[in-house]
Amino acid sequence: MSLLEGLALFLLLLSGVLVVTLRNAIHAALALILNFLVLAGVYVALDARFLGFIQVIVYAGAIVVLFLFVIMLLFAAQGEIGFDPLVRSKPLAALLALGVAGVLATGLWGLRLAFTQDLKGGLPQALGPLLYGDWLFVLLAAGFLLMAATVVAVALVQPTRPLDALRPEERKEEKEVVR
Repeated sequence: MSLLEGLALFLLLLSGVLVVTLRNAIHAALALILNFLVLAGVYVALDARFLGFIQVIVYAGAIVVLFLFVIMLLFAAQGEIGFDPLVRSKPLAALLALGVAGVLATGLWGLRLAFTQDLKGGLPQALGPLLYGDWLFVLLAAGFLLMAATVVAVALVQPTRPLDALRPEERKEEKEVVR
């Protein structure tokens, strides 16, 4: 293992641990960006430049912006009601995390990854048929999960009364705030 590989391994592990241990969600999102950027550097070092660029554009760009949007929505809701509504669900979240880790461990047990196709350095012409062929369901499932997470986050922060249920003077105050 070369010095750069060791440094990349250390930075990936460190940023991954920081993502799950930092108490400030914004700092955790910044650690996630660091993780994505180091992983993009690993892709470029492996001569898969297209994958490195996609890693930066899609993950470090769009996905982290989506995470930050959800974080800001949840913080806004927490400020309105005065407490964290998700505190009670921590034991359930820990149990579900262990279950998912168990499922992943049993799924990866004895798995041998061998690509029968030459990926040609991660060029789009080689990756397109692979992604939209055998892995189409996985790609669609990941997109659906991201969309569902966004919809749930927005639903969590909706006010208890819709704007049309407010009294006229409350509606004027709401409109002034929106502008």
